[in-house]
Amino acid sequence: MKIRTLGLVLIICAAHAATAATNIGLKGIGPRAGLVWPEAGDGTFTIGLTADMGTWTDNLPWEMALTYWGNGEEGRYAGTTYDWSYTNIAYRNTVAYLFEIQKNMYVYPGAGLSVNFFNVSWDGPYEADHSDTELTLTVLGGFQFPIAEKWHGQAEMQFDIGDPDQTALQVDFIYELGK
Repeated sequence: MKIRTLGLVLIICAAHAATAATNIGLKGIGPRAGLVWPEAGDGTFTIGLTADMGTWTDNLPWEMALTYWGNGEEGRYAGTTYDWSYTNIAYRNTVAYLFEIQKNMYVYPGAGLSVNFFNVSWDGPYEADHSDTELTLTVLGGFQFPIAEKWHGQAEMQFDIGDPDQTALQVDFIYELGK
């Protein structure tokens, strides 16, 4: 049922975008940094790149991002030492709706899909290594603000719902191309 609903929503969005005045193409690029709290893990730093891919319609920008984070721990339990690590590389496609609150300052809710490539490894009394690729739903909200003539920033809270669930607070600095 969820797949059918998601498919229907994507078809409706694609049909609307095909009939709307679009302005799609690479419009800006920049770094992303923040903190992430993965499901069943401690918080850690995340880094990545963000690309402003233009707008589908007025106030509906498309953004792509590639992010990385890793976390691990060494310890001792019941007289045995262990070492585990968890890494995640995510490729995200999101759209948001911009609400202008002042000139060139916006708040926005958004959503999209992410592909997560993750690896979990454990080294202790026994060894385990597991890698997987998962599709997750991304829900976000944020604040976009001007920095300089060709730069704008974004402060954002993002939730990835799927496997792995994760919550992130991050900041983007986008250099605007050809504006």
